[in-house]
Amino acid sequence: MSDGGDEPAPRTETAANTDSGTAGRSASTASPSNTSGQESVEFDERVTRARTALRESTHSVDPGTLREYTTERRDLDPSIRFLWGLRTTVGVALLTAILTGLIGAAGAPVQFGGLVLVVLFVLGTGLVVLRYRRWVYQIRADSLYLERGVFVHRRTHAPYVRIQHVDTSRGPLERWLGLSTLVVYTAGSRGADISIPGLEPAEARDLQQRVKQLAIDAEGDDAL
Repeated sequence: MSDGGDEPAPRTETAANTDSGTAGRSASTASPSNTSGQESVEFDERVTRARTALRESTHSVDPGTLREYTTERRDLDPSIRFLWGLRTTVGVALLTAILTGLIGAAGAPVQFGGLVLVVLFVLGTGLVVLRYRRWVYQIRADSLYLERGVFVHRRTHAPYVRIQHVDTSRGPLERWLGLSTLVVYTAGSRGADISIPGLEPAEARDLQQRVKQLAIDAEGDDAL
């Protein structure tokens, strides 16, 4: 009889272990849910901050920083006209050669090819001059501002909260002319959104630092 009375004890211990294991599994099952909920809340908060920053892009920029890094409206370096003119001349020469060949094939005097060259060169030169006069850029309190275009006049505002990084580049012709280009990449783009050509290397580096500092102060890393 005494042996039979001792048998239930192991069963009770097993039940306790089972209950303990079930509680452990329940706790471990609830943990990912809590973590997921916390991540969701953090993501929502980040989205809210980003949207607020986009609406109020100057909310965190110190007034002293604005006075130090903003600029007036500026033109490009005049040397850029030579670079554009050189590219235009090459294009005019190729187009003239093609048109002269078509004129000769049509049986017309090939001397018309010279007239075509003169007309295209004058038009190309005029476009270069107008293009240079229309090009203006400015570092404003809330964005990088650009104006350009001859037939289509374009105005671009790049809020600092959207700017991801800023580069400078120099091609072979730009190095020969002592010029540089500022390239600004913004969030949500596949490539360079904005480029400012016709800058002296020192000026390009100065603009790079200005835009970079304003983007940092505007908390651009929170933008989507």
